[in-house]
Amino acid sequence: MANGNVFYCKGCGAPLDVDINREFIFCQYCGCKNQIESQAMATTINVNGQIQVNARTDVESIINSAEYAVSINKLNEANDMLISAIMSGVNDYRIYCIKARIDLIQDNNKSLFDSLTRLRNLEQKQGPDMEVTKAVCELMKFRGKNGVTALHNATFHELMDWTQYCVEHGADVNCVAGMNVVTPISIMFVPISPKLSRLDGTPFIRNKQKVKEIRKYLMSKGARDKFRLGY
Repeated sequence: MANGNVFYCKGCGAPLDVDINREFIFCQYCGCKNQIESQAMATTINVNGQIQVNARTDVESIINSAEYAVSINKLNEANDMLISAIMSGVNDYRIYCIKARIDLIQDNNKSLFDSLTRLRNLEQKQGPDMEVTKAVCELMKFRGKNGVTALHNATFHELMDWTQYCVEHGADVNCVAGMNVVTPISIMFVPISPKLSRLDGTPFIRNKQKVKEIRKYLMSKGARDKFRLGY
């Protein structure tokens, strides 16, 4: 139950830490599951002690709040909102699109591929208007840290399945990113020494066969390749 802005456990009466909108919360003291009334769940999210974002438990408000936090570069706060929403059972594709953008900006590759996996799963269940596919196609245009795209990440990590997924959703196979002007092909050939200012074509790869297959695939899709493998 709620008293002003403070929520108390119905099982033991202990105060509950409701810092993000959700339909229920488990008491950290007795483990009781507390259903939070939708109207009472209106709360204020303090973004880094400076920006007050009013949000409710409905998906639209969570998305709007997260988008706003991203727009003012409060990425960790936005990510916390999205994770809390996911943990509360929200399974909206827009949540994962925003999260994937944050992952790209923060160069969080593991989380990025987790977000893409969720989107791919939701895409398989989408309606006839193909709203998830359209959103993923837009995501493929997004540039994160140093201008890197999801396709750059897929090829750098030598992941053929994600490389194909990105290309099939409109990713630019010749997109240039970073101070080394890397493309999805050339990013697989990074300089060994961090002191080098330009790519020297030195392979820094884990699996030569995978790189050959990805390179061949990208070239079949129109990628320009200025490197030649010496093996």
